[in-house]
Amino acid sequence: MRTRPRSLLAALLVTATVLALVACSEDPSVAPTPSATHRAPSRPWDQAKHARIVVIGDSISGGHGLTTAQAWPALLADEHHWALTNLSCDGAGVAALGDTDDCASAYGTLVERAVDLRPRVVFVQASSNDLGMDDAGIRSATNQVVADVHRQLPDAHLVGLSAIWNQDAPPAQLAVISKALRKAIHREGGQYVDIGEPLRGHPAWMQSDDVHPTAVGQQAIAADVAKAFAADHVRF
Repeated sequence: MRTRPRSLLAALLVTATVLALVACSEDPSVAPTPSATHRAPSRPWDQAKHARIVVIGDSISGGHGLTTAQAWPALLADEHHWALTNLSCDGAGVAALGDTDDCASAYGTLVERAVDLRPRVVFVQASSNDLGMDDAGIRSATNQVVADVHRQLPDAHLVGLSAIWNQDAPPAQLAVISKALRKAIHREGGQYVDIGEPLRGHPAWMQSDDVHPTAVGQQAIAADVAKAFAADHVRF
């Protein structure tokens, strides 16, 4: 009996293997491997040109007493060419209600406004407006706000920012407020950035109310946010 050449046998084996793999891939019982994430590939924060960014914050991030262009988010957006929408609200916090006619709500309502904008990045800043409230209530409200952002905007990159105080040493509860945000942001897979206290020791950078920074104070905040982003290798 004649034997098949080795080369022919090898070719037949390869063909059989390929057919078997194709059959397996078409088998509906074999589930495809899901992708790890639906987010767009991240870029270094200072190379994310035209990134659509929404800020959820208070009167400091909103630039109270100044033009919106002088607030620190606008300064960074202008420098790095971000597409910014600043939803910051005077008096608002995760639990505290805003105190203006067009913003008499807490952060939860700001999240709802952010949804239709479909941002690539959402900044959430801890706020001193929540001072004086029960610690447990602050933690619960913070968890709810951050979870709502993640649930309604699952493709967005979440960046949490610590609270900012004035020229004096901050009250102890401010650390509680920032810590609650840090834990909530990490729980939802975001990145938390501690920007320190850019205004401490600089009374000349404060407006007459000793609460809100001047234009120079806003520039100092923007510089410290940029330094913290660089140090923490923030990407979005």
